[in-house]
Amino acid sequence: MVATCLHLAGFVCSFIGWIGVVVATATNDWVVTCGYTITTCRKMDELGSKGLWADCVMATGLYHCKPLVDILILPGYVQACRALMIAASVLGLPAIFLLITVLPCIRMGHEPGAAKYRRSQLGGILIILL
Repeated sequence: MVATCLHLAGFVCSFIGWIGVVVATATNDWVVTCGYTITTCRKMDELGSKGLWADCVMATGLYHCKPLVDILILPGYVQACRALMIAASVLGLPAIFLLITVLPCIRMGHEPGAAKYRRSQLGGILIILL
């Protein structure tokens, strides 16, 4: 019973972590730029934010975003962050599928316990790499 609860809790935590990586990859609020305090910038409509995919500015109550489409002009750290975040998002999908198949409540035919154990190790290694 305890092992089943630990497997389920580990799967849920890893799934939530992978969803967090996907959401963080898609968001544009990685760096918030402001010359004053945040509340002053919100009042003066000078709040800006930068992400991996767009630069955004809040001006006159509207949120304007300019996409970063030219890859060669971007700084190296933005290119590296893009590549690592996309790799983590893609790597998480097979890891989650592997971890689903090794849950104690799921049986796939008459497989031996060693095969399930190897899949759980591979899924855990992929989650750690993620």
